[in-house]
Amino acid sequence: MVFSFTFFTYNGQRLYRLNQKVIEKNKLGERLKWVIRNKAALTIFSALFLLIGFACTLFINPFCFIILIPMGGLSFFYVIPLLPFYKKSPSLRDIPYLKIIVIGITWSIAIVWLPMVDTKFYIGMDILPLFLSILQVFLFVFAITLPFDVRDMRFDKLTHLKTIPRLIGPKNTVIFSELLLVGSIVLLWFLPIGFYFSPMVLGHIITMSIIAFTNEKRKEIFYAGWIEGTVAIVYGCVLISSLFF
Repeated sequence: MVFSFTFFTYNGQRLYRLNQKVIEKNKLGERLKWVIRNKAALTIFSALFLLIGFACTLFINPFCFIILIPMGGLSFFYVIPLLPFYKKSPSLRDIPYLKIIVIGITWSIAIVWLPMVDTKFYIGMDILPLFLSILQVFLFVFAITLPFDVRDMRFDKLTHLKTIPRLIGPKNTVIFSELLLVGSIVLLWFLPIGFYFSPMVLGHIITMSIIAFTNEKRKEIFYAGWIEGTVAIVYGCVLISSLFF
């Protein structure tokens, strides 16, 4: 369900923005050029995965909708103006420095709180571990999202979008990202994860090493491959440790 809705919202937002903004072809990156070339296929598959996502909701705990509906609202208004009939109305991503916070909140809730509600794991659980778990994931997602704002600095400058890298510069943004990951590691220490602490820390260290190479001149594969793949790297560290140690 989460995969299907993510596929729909990610591609739907991209297609919507392309339709709303006129960008000179010589200023398009390879990513956006690929999206334009495959616009029809992305539209069809996005619609298909939207239907699959709705079908999956038939099999989840009804209480999950208390979380899904606000998350859907955040995703919808991420690119859609908050007041659709008012031309100057901003979307959530147009509000200075809010874009990355919305992403962090949405993913931390989807990764931690949503599964807990679906399995009723939260029943009898102290509120502090739940809060720390959500905060830990929020810091990690925040950290790995910052490099994407470094990547988009040129485009954000053209659209006058205020972001953290435009405020403090690319190098300081990398340092800030590394500090957030350190904070995420500290929070892991206070979570009841036992054996999984060490592989999670290893995954964080690898992530910090990758983010250290962030700059504006990196190719798209660095961001869409390595940076976005850090989530899989952390999971891989946990999986390998569970299987072999």
